[in-house]
Amino acid sequence: MNHQLIKHREIHFGAIHYNPNQAHSAVFAVNDLPGVLMSHALNHHCIKIAYDLNRITLSEIENVLQNTGFHLDNSILAKIKRSIVFYCEEASRENNKQERLIEEVHNKHKSDVIYIRTKKKKLCDCRDHRPESWRQYL
Repeated sequence: MNHQLIKHREIHFGAIHYNPNQAHSAVFAVNDLPGVLMSHALNHHCIKIAYDLNRITLSEIENVLQNTGFHLDNSILAKIKRSIVFYCEEASRENNKQERLIEEVHNKHKSDVIYIRTKKKKLCDCRDHRPESWRQYL
């Protein structure tokens, strides 16, 4: 199973900003983040980014951009898309983390196989051979 989840996304910027070429400036800010594999500007208001989901999420990338002073597209459609992507990425990271934990436990205990012998039932003299329903009457 491949634990490296590579995501390719587009980040759109708002049209009103003191820097009319936000996308080209944002590429330099995003390329230094750990987990970002590549980014390039598609036009003046959009960048395409590829990143490793195990190391960074789109939410974290967008938070860095907003804290740096970039204005993201805040239309209703963009907010809905962002929310869906954030939810899917967090769920994917949690599922991937659970799968890794299960594999670690499996690999750890793979060599520690425990063999259990079943105990053979022996009838001894002290056992009452009457059925259970008859025992309550005596």
